[in-house]
Amino acid sequence: MKVISRYLIAVFALGFVTGCEEITPLLTEGKVDIVNSLIKVGLKGYAIDSVYTEFDFYHGTNARITGFRKGIIRHENGTIQSIQWSYASPLVEYGGSYINYSYEGLRSEIRLNAHGFAENVTNRYSDGSLQSVLGYVYDAAGRLQYVRVERPGLEPVYVVYEYKDDAISIMEEGIVYRMPLSVQEDNAVKRRDNVGYICDVLRFGPSPLTKAYVIIPDLYYQGIYGTPVKYLPAEMIESRDLPNGSQSITRVGNSHFFYH
Repeated sequence: MKVISRYLIAVFALGFVTGCEEITPLLTEGKVDIVNSLIKVGLKGYAIDSVYTEFDFYHGTNARITGFRKGIIRHENGTIQSIQWSYASPLVEYGGSYINYSYEGLRSEIRLNAHGFAENVTNRYSDGSLQSVLGYVYDAAGRLQYVRVERPGLEPVYVVYEYKDDAISIMEEGIVYRMPLSVQEDNAVKRRDNVGYICDVLRFGPSPLTKAYVIIPDLYYQGIYGTPVKYLPAEMIESRDLPNGSQSITRVGNSHFFYH
């Protein structure tokens, strides 16, 4: 434990969680409501490679995702051609201060803080054995700052997030993964908005613990992982123009997005 503590202190001393830039609004200005953002832009589902997830929304006060359907998708040019639906779908249960999520033999018990963000998560297999325990800490703007990851038989590790104007860096087990958020175009630095906050930017990077433990992809869209990243990763982005002059994001890397 002393080694872990020294590691985390060293990370802070290096300025790894300063959060001085203006990537996202301060939490005091109001929590970003991802569910209502998704409803407003008309997102109905997303696919990672060929695995498609479609949402069922509750549209009233305190809008939320009430259910998920999953299947294998075939699509062309942002249009769904066919979906082979799976017999098994995730189960989600909401309480005043918790969310329970179960899928493919893993049950996640998520305890929320006063802002509705994940604070402690316990993941168990269907036989009741422990897969992992995670503790989440956020900065003053509500952004995910660091996560303590505990796994049976292994020493706890910390995943640390640093936000800058042009990139996000994620430190996992002593390795820093950098995710650019800006590109050089026509002699100017440009960034693209994460329209409707549909892209789970933190999980988009090449950091394995963030992908495997820190963020459950479906529950990103419920808005439980802090204030979302405002800008998209710099590479592999496709979008389409809408009649009102705005744009919708159709692809970021191997993630595809589909609208009503």
